[in-house]
Amino acid sequence: MAPFFTNQSCDPFLPPESPCVVGAYIRYAVNATAVSDFQATLEFAKAHNIRLVIRNTAHDFLGKSSGPGALAIWTHYFKSLEVVDYAEAHYSGKALKASAGIQIGDAFQAAHDNGLVIVGGTCSSVGLVGGYTQGGGHGFLASKLGLAADQALEWEVLTTEGSIVKASPSVNPDLYWALSGGGGGTFAVVLSLTVKAYPDQTTASANLTWTNAGITQDIFFEGIRAFAAGLPPLLDAGSASTWLNSNTSFSASPVVGFGMTQKELDTLFAPILDKLQQLNVTYYYSSAEFPTFLDMYTTMASYCETNLFQVGGRLIPRAILLDSLDDFTDALRKISDMNTLVSGVTFNVSKTPDVENAVNPGFREASVSLLVGTRSEDIADQVLMTDTIVPTLSNIIPGGGFSYLNEGNPFEPNWEHVFYGGNYEQLQEIKDKYDPEGILYARTAVGSDRWIERVDGRLCQI
Repeated sequence: MAPFFTNQSCDPFLPPESPCVVGAYIRYAVNATAVSDFQATLEFAKAHNIRLVIRNTAHDFLGKSSGPGALAIWTHYFKSLEVVDYAEAHYSGKALKASAGIQIGDAFQAAHDNGLVIVGGTCSSVGLVGGYTQGGGHGFLASKLGLAADQALEWEVLTTEGSIVKASPSVNPDLYWALSGGGGGTFAVVLSLTVKAYPDQTTASANLTWTNAGITQDIFFEGIRAFAAGLPPLLDAGSASTWLNSNTSFSASPVVGFGMTQKELDTLFAPILDKLQQLNVTYYYSSAEFPTFLDMYTTMASYCETNLFQVGGRLIPRAILLDSLDDFTDALRKISDMNTLVSGVTFNVSKTPDVENAVNPGFREASVSLLVGTRSEDIADQVLMTDTIVPTLSNIIPGGGFSYLNEGNPFEPNWEHVFYGGNYEQLQEIKDKYDPEGILYARTAVGSDRWIERVDGRLCQI
């Protein structure tokens, strides 16, 4: 849960004398462990005109998982997993059916136990079925298999009118389209999701790290430029990676090659390492080969904390890495010098999925989802993010670019376009069809522009 949206009230990491006021939090949460719990909570909220929030793990940068005075459907303990043989016109093969409380680590393990993999995020503790997949969902297998939303075969949901319905390419296809990339917590209450599963494979992984010790800042950022220049061949070969940099250190870890050998990944990395050697950058590089994807994941992927920063970002188009690399590097340097941390998730998801979905079209042209975090949560940093940091990125992208809706600036002034691309109007029509009373509200979600959130947290329709 983003502490900024609860005003850091009742924060156990602050001094004992710090304020503890419930006002910024949800008031009650229903531990929904059966479908009847979902139904009863929804009906109670409607009957009493109470703000309703859907939450699982609350890995959330935008304050969607909280709401002053709200009632929450807490899905975390609504857990079931099943590997199934799925057969429909659009897909026939192995699949994984996961209920709303399942986390990515749970799903990875279940798939692994059956010799399979599914697309999931870089953080094992994030929920699979909620905002992650509903918002698009990148990860280490994205370049090989596509985004998480591209894997959706069938959704089972509770509509705000109380009906339990399925949504697939052949049943309620409009709702299927919206749920698969159009954002979480806004069209219906998701009970379960069935996703494609694939045979497991040998997986290679690498780590590349250096600091600015003994080199100038010009050389340090030339090293980052060399890494960015080497990304297109790596991504085209099916790899994906995460990186983190400040203005003193850079680490790409892990870089993942699903279905690759260690030798193949090393060969792809060679041009980057050659350039670093030419720059006299002292770097650390290591690589390894694992028999399965999960062996790699549990060894190489780090545990993720919840949000501690003001955040914002952009999807960086491949064309920027190919044609405007100097501008990109200059922007990174400017941002890094503002006492920030910069995180990049790299992928190639340019292939159009077999069934269309509502994923922001900017993903299909992007090579990097760049997320910038400040070192504090205060208002000054929020203003810095909105007025300076994000514009530094958008200014190098023709048209200003797009952002991954799960990792954007909550105060993005043009969020309808930046988060949803050209899909917003169609998503709004689907929202009106399945949630005509606007029961489901979340900040920057489809339909939220029809409401004003007052200082006390009350929602008022415009």
